[in-house]
Amino acid sequence: MLAEVAAKLRRLREDAGDTQALALVRVGFGLLLLNEAWLATQELRDQGFFGDRFHQPYLPQALVPSAGLYTVLLGGQWLAAALVVSGRWARPALLAAAGLLVYTMLCDRLWFHHYRHTMAAFCALLALSPCDRHLVLGRAPTKNPGPLWAQHAMKAQVSLMYLASGGSKLLDPEWRGGQMWRGMVRALGTVPAALETPLGASVMAKAAIATELGLAVLLWVPRTRRAAIVVGVLFHLAISQMTPVRLFTIEMLLVYLLFW
Repeated sequence: MLAEVAAKLRRLREDAGDTQALALVRVGFGLLLLNEAWLATQELRDQGFFGDRFHQPYLPQALVPSAGLYTVLLGGQWLAAALVVSGRWARPALLAAAGLLVYTMLCDRLWFHHYRHTMAAFCALLALSPCDRHLVLGRAPTKNPGPLWAQHAMKAQVSLMYLASGGSKLLDPEWRGGQMWRGMVRALGTVPAALETPLGASVMAKAAIATELGLAVLLWVPRTRRAAIVVGVLFHLAISQMTPVRLFTIEMLLVYLLFW
């Protein structure tokens, strides 16, 4: 059994193939990075420098940038995002953009959000892939097969996220029993009343847990992959309609292109 797993991992590490999907994902994340730069610019314009008002840094205060340095870093975010979209120096730009996202969150935990953490992780992994062979501004595509181990690492990250999310819900009696679901939908007020009942909430909570744990495995099985992709897309679209996680949904749907 262990020998089979080791052989499978070696095949994934040595796998090579078409890199067009990676290029599409790169452009998608580049647009998301542009959106992040725009959001930070809007906040700076409307509310001023975050360091001049209440903030909660994870880092020592001495490592939090001044207003002038933060403006320079914000310009770096815009530049890195534009390079990622264009495909020019896209891989170092992805690493720079991921680093700037993480640094900004460490400077003010109020800026932390799971979708930003996820974006930084996927951008870092994408930077290790040959995502700059297609859709490059002013350059013809490179059609030779490229190494896909980083693509598989991004897919593995998706499975780990599902396992962590579904597993934590499974071990939480309040989530498993539906109490957390009822509290969430009551606050949002975006679901039918039947799903707020104890029975409806219990069924929906267990369905969410089963979906996440199932997707973690079934996305890797060739016979079930297409069906799992459809279920996963519908799952994330439903979540985005019930909760304010649309940017996270876009990230997950982009990475789903790598499973196709």
